[in-house]
Amino acid sequence: MSQSSSAPCLPIDLASCLESLDVGLEIWNNHDQLVWYNKGDNCLRSASFFPEDVGKSFVTLQALDRRGGQLAGGSMDSVYGQDPVAATRPNHKEPALQELSGGRWVKNFETLTPDGYLVVVRVNVTELVRQGRQLEARNRQLDLLSNTDSMTGIANRRRFDEALIAEWQRASRNGNELSLLMVDIDHFKKYNDHYGHLAGDACLRRVAQVLLQCTRRAGDLAARFGGEEFVMLLPAADVSRALEVAEKCMVDMQLMGLPHAASPTSPTLTVSIGVACLDDPARFSPVALINAADAALYRAKAAGRARYALATQADWEIAADMPRTIGSGSPLLSP
Repeated sequence: MSQSSSAPCLPIDLASCLESLDVGLEIWNNHDQLVWYNKGDNCLRSASFFPEDVGKSFVTLQALDRRGGQLAGGSMDSVYGQDPVAATRPNHKEPALQELSGGRWVKNFETLTPDGYLVVVRVNVTELVRQGRQLEARNRQLDLLSNTDSMTGIANRRRFDEALIAEWQRASRNGNELSLLMVDIDHFKKYNDHYGHLAGDACLRRVAQVLLQCTRRAGDLAARFGGEEFVMLLPAADVSRALEVAEKCMVDMQLMGLPHAASPTSPTLTVSIGVACLDDPARFSPVALINAADAALYRAKAAGRARYALATQADWEIAADMPRTIGSGSPLLSP
């Protein structure tokens, strides 16, 4: 590549070697004047250098406003980071990654020599960026699949467990309430036996969508807990809002009107819900919240199903391995 007579000349053999590199290379002297560039450099910039540009300063070349006012792939800030004077401009702590036209990506490296020369190297990383984006997309898909229930399409138990811990910790720090609804489909085994397991799968998906529609606030989570049981996690929700959500679930299930001819409770599919609310998360663990909602759920089922029940003090004190009982201690009704 041609050089001005006033600029230091590169040895012919060295210049030939640098010209053959498949990277972009440009050199600026300590007065911020362009000394040399190779052909590969122009291929990795949005604005090309010309032989007559050698010897001109960075500021001058930018003022030429070629290619719509862009030089070296963008503004000075996007290319070099700070001051336009090379001798006082610090190296990048992280090399700049630039997107060029045609979906090309270039990574720029720069370094200052002891005598103040700035050496800029541009590397085509288009393929690396493409592969990186594909990997990120696959990882996002895997993360989604690992946190999604394959049957219903809503969050799975793993996602719920993670969210419960995170929301319990946040509520403990901020002093907020935290509510949990445990939802169970009434007489689901009878539904499966009467309509078949494929219809049972469809039933699970229909119920999941109803619950999903009832968790509309940011942070709310509807998840499949296991089998025909679902959970609804409501961050920053007090007792009043938790009961409102439970009531809405009941109403929406009734509006769905899915026939259940084998149910002794209702001609259409119903659910029972246990509601537990933590107004002071520091007093109880996440496990205690689940146990309380679970105990309230079984009280709702024992009271006739197709209803919701709010956890009482006794529900909060029940041990995780204690059989769910009501009244005089008789076992709760089977699902």
